[in-house]
Amino acid sequence: MKRLANAILFQIIWFVCVLAGNIWAVVATAVYLFVHDRYFMNSRREWRLLAVFLGLGLLVDGALFQIGLFSINHASTLAQPSLTANLPPIWLLCLWISVGSLFAHSLAMLRSRYALSALLGAIGPTFSYLAGANLSGITLAEPTLLSALVVALIWSLILPLGIWLSEQWTLFSTSGES
Repeated sequence: MKRLANAILFQIIWFVCVLAGNIWAVVATAVYLFVHDRYFMNSRREWRLLAVFLGLGLLVDGALFQIGLFSINHASTLAQPSLTANLPPIWLLCLWISVGSLFAHSLAMLRSRYALSALLGAIGPTFSYLAGANLSGITLAEPTLLSALVVALIWSLILPLGIWLSEQWTLFSTSGES
């Protein structure tokens, strides 16, 4: 039941971050992380994974903004500029932290299944980026298919990395439910 709750709470955070902008994303993510820490975490080491995913968000999405694969449509009422033009918006970084909270819980079924996690990484996050971009005022470089392929390639590496780090730091629950 905790795995399902983890996935549902993440989806709520996804919608808040994408639709409500930076301030609400920070508030919702802080509440989510508090609940996650109290109810879901099996080990304090999981905070390392969340920090790694914040760093990955800065590095990966920062690079994608820097090279122009992503850009913020300032005409959109939903788009809120980041602190600098080439860094991802804060709400997107909140999503990265929140994604880190999934590995030891709702994504635990991918443990030691690196090929499957790469395949799912290429599919799920890519569609999430496409949907999120449409809803939030982020513009993907044309042709959009090429942008989607770049995202798919990146996430086909990131998802297995998250699984591997969770294994290395023994974040998976030893019981049947996490």
